[in-house]
Amino acid sequence: MEGPYRDLGAGFARLAGTEGLRRTPASLRSVEDALFELLRNARDAGASNIYVASTLKARRYRSLTVIDDGVGIPETHAHLVFEPGVTTRHLAPVLETADDVGAPKASPHGAGLSLHHIKQSAVSAEVLSASSPTAIRAVFDTRGGLPEKSLQSASKPRPSNLLAVLARFSRSKGVSPRTPQNFYHGSPASILARLLDNHIIQIGSDSAAELRRRANALGLEVSLRTAQRVMSGGVGGAERVDASTVGSGAEKRLRGVMVGGGKAGAGGPILNLGDEELEELSVVLRRAARASYLDLSGLAAEGRPGEIVIKARVYQPEEEYEDD
Repeated sequence: MEGPYRDLGAGFARLAGTEGLRRTPASLRSVEDALFELLRNARDAGASNIYVASTLKARRYRSLTVIDDGVGIPETHAHLVFEPGVTTRHLAPVLETADDVGAPKASPHGAGLSLHHIKQSAVSAEVLSASSPTAIRAVFDTRGGLPEKSLQSASKPRPSNLLAVLARFSRSKGVSPRTPQNFYHGSPASILARLLDNHIIQIGSDSAAELRRRANALGLEVSLRTAQRVMSGGVGGAERVDASTVGSGAEKRLRGVMVGGGKAGAGGPILNLGDEELEELSVVLRRAARASYLDLSGLAAEGRPGEIVIKARVYQPEEEYEDD
């Protein structure tokens, strides 16, 4: 290939010289930026469905596994995608603005060079499955490397966390025909359940060990026990993310509404809970949390006029691995 490109075959090229410098994407400033680029990568591959599994280990290492049903990567070239200057968009760049996919700011896009920057910012980044489906996993050190912008709680959506990135990206479905139709976000177990429900993963037997093997090959690291629960329907599939997931105001409308339909905090008697009542409440809440493969700690209750405020830290425990 003549000019600023070196032909690598299978539609891949390596940009060099001034063209490579001109097309270099902006540096990543956060894990959310990295997810945004991974979504763009899947979108550019023609994906209709994108699945994002997210975990945080030791309150420090954020793992993002992005699975899509796009055209995939040739097996012979999968090892090249994280190298500097390698792109498949050299002849057909994608130009988009902030309104197109909810980018933080308007910018030309399409060089396909962001995977190298993700690799540079990550503890590890790899293609786990080249196609049918494509799976890319990146792990970031949020303390000593690439930080996260905000807390990742699904129950308290923030305008800049991972869930919000997915929601903003989905807004362009009515604007750009290239935008995937469905986005899913959740734990490895819930993403695995959704892949089964959507027939992206199919196994020929009722073997939890085989399901676990297929899941691990896609970067969805689950225990044998969790695989069994997924197969039995004990784990719900990850919910679809859309533009209304974050910022809809639904959470604000629900605040202050009690089970009986009255408004909380309108005045009234004060209920104080003792240690015994808190322990009983903790048992109930832990049982509910574990049904969703979560856990909680630091339960506290505060009695106020006409209401009681219960607070606890809810988190996803690190996966427990079992010997097969």
